[in-house]
Amino acid sequence: MLIAGVALAVGRSGSDAEASPQTSTTVAPTTVPTTVPTTVPPTTIPDTTTTVVPETTTTLPAETTTTTVVWNHANPRPLPEKTGTGKRVVFQNSLNWVWIVNENEEVVMSVPVSGREGVPKPGKYRVMSKSEFSQSIFFPEIKMKWSVRFAISPNGKNTISFHSIPTCAWEGGHCSSVGPMQTVEQLGTFQSGGCVRMLDTDAEFLYNFVEVGTRVLVLK
Repeated sequence: MLIAGVALAVGRSGSDAEASPQTSTTVAPTTVPTTVPTTVPPTTIPDTTTTVVPETTTTLPAETTTTTVVWNHANPRPLPEKTGTGKRVVFQNSLNWVWIVNENEEVVMSVPVSGREGVPKPGKYRVMSKSEFSQSIFFPEIKMKWSVRFAISPNGKNTISFHSIPTCAWEGGHCSSVGPMQTVEQLGTFQSGGCVRMLDTDAEFLYNFVEVGTRVLVLK
């Protein structure tokens, strides 16, 4: 029995008296995905609404053309309304214009004249007298033709008449030389001291047209 025990002891001396337990480390295998997911979740971009501003159309106002009518012998004024009936002479002071109307209501003459503003006053008159040649009672140098008298002047001392442009170049209170006191181009404007001046041929026509008693209507 002893020998057996010694043998056992010897047998054990050839190795570690105490065997260290072996440590076994198990490394879990790392699995590396070979394919990286490339799918990106979609990004939602809101729709952009572009509002286009409508073109603005600018309408320019139409050009206004002002036409000035020039009244003269070649383009006579029409007879105003409500001037009566029958044979008559119509004188509109503010316009410096005369119309002659015959018995048939036809305007046989429509011409510019030169009077004095506000003389005579508007109203109904009649031809009082007429003379082929006459002169101013205050200034005998002033001569005129074809006088047709139809009213009394504001001073009550002389008459107002239709007549031709007086022939006198007035200067310094007397006639310096013989000549017309205004131009034909000035007809249609106020130039007279009281009478109604006319182109010589127009004054002659009126002189021959009227007789004493012919009606004369004066408008403002």
